Amino acid sequence: MITNKQTALFLKQMREQYPNAFKRNYLFYSMIKTKGILDELKELIPWILAAMIFISLSMSLGHYIAGHFAQFNEFRAQGIAVLAIMLLFMLYTPLVIKQIKHSSTSLYQQLQHTPVKLAVLILLQTLNIAYIESTFLQFILFFFALSFGFVRFYKENMFLEGTQNEHYFYLQETRRICFWAYKQIYKIRFKRLFHAKNSPTYIKFQQQENQFIELHLQLIRYENDLCKTHKYVDVETYLDSLM
Repeated sequence: MITNKQTALFLKQMREQYPNAFKRNYLFYSMIKTKGILDELKELIPWILAAMIFISLSMSLGHYIAGHFAQFNEFRAQGIAVLAIMLLFMLYTPLVIKQIKHSSTSLYQQLQHTPVKLAVLILLQTLNIAYIESTFLQFILFFFALSFGFVRFYKENMFLEGTQNEHYFYLQETRRICFWAYKQIYKIRFKRLFHAKNSPTYIKFQQQENQFIELHLQLIRYENDLCKTHKYVDVETYLDSLM
């Protein structure tokens, strides 16, 4: 169990030792954190944003396709628009998953199969456009695509009832420096390629790489301990707490 004071002190030390880790280092997931499952109204914010951005985009794109490509009827034009948004999700999802993998072990275990789920939705939508032509099926597929490709990245739930905003902040800051440490490892490896083995510079970079590998492992363990402190372990544990 990690106390709030311990986390604040730890992050202060990290900030003093690695100030660059907190500059221009953004994570594209868990923008909103909530308690339990559907326990707060702000759980609806990602869905509202998804409707405003992607549903309106699909309608506009579908109207454009129908108006400029006479070979497509209204259903297929709208279906292609939905398919294009699914492909957009598939394009950036691996990048977000990579951030999660190297900054939050527990969250990665929950979301690592998202690209596979999106691939299945894309295949089903393609079949729907070509053969089935079901508006209801298209609505269901688009709903799940928004959930997998946007909402589940935007929000993170299953936090304990007593979790405060500062706990959310400290957790996200820890994840930021986790991913920063991971990036430093590969930056150093890239620089090392331009130097001869056993040269002083090569050896120096190798030492720095080992230091950042150790730092990254330390931070990943710390982030995992924070999650255990402030989050339910799984859905079953959360449901048991309601009994």
